[in-house]
Amino acid sequence: MKTLYTRIILTMFFILLISGAISLLISNVAYYTWWQPSYSEKTEAIAKQASTYFSEHTDADEDAFYSFLAATGYQLVVIDSTNTRLRYGGSFRDESIPDDVISSVREGTPYQGMRDFPFHLFLLGLFDNELTNTYGWTLDNGDVVFIRPDLSAQIRELHLFVGMFFALVTILAFSLIAMSTRSLVRPLKTLTAATTDVAMRLEPKHLPIERKDEIGTLARQFQEMTNVIKQTEARQRRFVSNVSHEFQSPLTSLVGYAEKLADDTDGVSKEYARVIEQETRRLSQLTKQLLLLSRLDEHPPTLASDVNVLQSISEVIQMNAFLLDQKGIAVMTDIPSDVRLKSDPVLLAQVWNNVLVNAIHASNDGGTIRIRCTVNPRVCVSFIDEGIGMDEETKRHVFDRFFRGDAARTTQGTGLGLAITSDIIALHGGQITLESTKGIGTTFHLHF
Repeated sequence: MKTLYTRIILTMFFILLISGAISLLISNVAYYTWWQPSYSEKTEAIAKQASTYFSEHTDADEDAFYSFLAATGYQLVVIDSTNTRLRYGGSFRDESIPDDVISSVREGTPYQGMRDFPFHLFLLGLFDNELTNTYGWTLDNGDVVFIRPDLSAQIRELHLFVGMFFALVTILAFSLIAMSTRSLVRPLKTLTAATTDVAMRLEPKHLPIERKDEIGTLARQFQEMTNVIKQTEARQRRFVSNVSHEFQSPLTSLVGYAEKLADDTDGVSKEYARVIEQETRRLSQLTKQLLLLSRLDEHPPTLASDVNVLQSISEVIQMNAFLLDQKGIAVMTDIPSDVRLKSDPVLLAQVWNNVLVNAIHASNDGGTIRIRCTVNPRVCVSFIDEGIGMDEETKRHVFDRFFRGDAARTTQGTGLGLAITSDIIALHGGQITLESTKGIGTTFHLHF
C-alpha cells in the first residue's frame, strides 16, 4: 500500500523530472529557432571584418593576425595552402572535417557549420566544441580559416540559457504542483462534504474508499463510523417508537379517568384532577409527536396527493378556532385559491397547525396573525405574528428537538412542533426560515 507520504514524494519527483525535461526541450527549441542563427550571423560578420582588417592593416603577418583574433575570444583552425593545420585559442574536442568541405571553402563558398548544426535534445550547438560547428572562409592569402567563439567567451549566452531554463522549470514545477495538489485535496473535500451530509442526517456520497493510501483508509473508517451511527440512530428510533406506542394506551385511559374525576369532585381535589388531566394530555401529545418523528425518520411518506394550500390552511384555522377566540386573535389570509402542492394532506396540515399554534402562543391577547402565500417560482407560505418575538439564542435553537425557548409561553408545548415542521418541509425539498425581533414579532417563511 502506498502511503500518502510516499505518494507525495513520488509526485514531487516526477513533477521535477517532467518540468526539467519540458524546460530543456523548450530551451533547445528556442535556441535552435532564434539564437543559433544569430550566433552564426555574428560569427560570420566577425569573419568578414577580420578579412578586411587582414587585407588593410596586417602587412600579411598571418601569425600575428590569428593570435590577435584568438585573443578577442575566438578559437581557430587554419589550414594553409600546404594543408598544414595551425591552432589558435582554445582547442577543439574533435578537429575532423570532411575534405570536400575544405575544398569548397578554398573555392570561395563559406562554410555554415554553426548555422546548420543539427537539432539535439540534450546537446546545444552553442556548447558543442567541434570543428564541424564553426564558420569557415578563405583569406586573401589562400588560408582556410574555421572559427567559432571560445567557450570561455560565452558566459553571457550561457547565463541567458540557464536563466531561461530555470525560469521554465520554476513555472512548470509550480503549475504541475498546483494541479497535483488539487488531485490530492479533492478527496479531502469529498470527506468534508461527507461530514456535512452526516451532520444533516444524509447519506454521504462518493467516498474514495477504493484508494489504497491513508485517504482511502480514512474514507473506509468514515463509512464504517457512518454505518455505526445509522445503526445506533435506528435502534434509538425503534426504542422511542416502541416506548411512545406503549405509553399511548395508558395515557388515553388516564385522560378519561382524570376527566371523570374532575367532574365528580369539588374544591381543591377538582383542581388537582384538572392538573392531572392537563398534564396527561400533554404527555399524550408528546408520545404522538414522537411516533410521528419516528415514522418520518424510518419511513418517509410518499408525497403524491395534490393539496390545495388555501383549503388546507383554512381547515387548520377552523380547527384552532376555540384557541383563537380565547385570546381574541384575528387571522388574516392572503392566499391565492389556485396554489397547490404535491404532498401528504395529513403532514401538510401538521405543518400549518404547528406554526399557527406557535404563533398563537407567542401572540398577545387581541393580536393579529397574517398568513401570506407567494409563488416566485417556488411556493412560500409566511406566518406573521405581532407577539413577543425571540432573542438570538432562541432563534439559533428553535428547530432543535425538545428545545423550549420562553418557558412563560411554552408550558403547554413539547419542544417538538417546529422540529417536526422542519423535517416535513425538508421532505418536500424545501426549508423553513424565520425573522424575529424581541418584543415586535416573528415571521416564519415556509419554502416548498
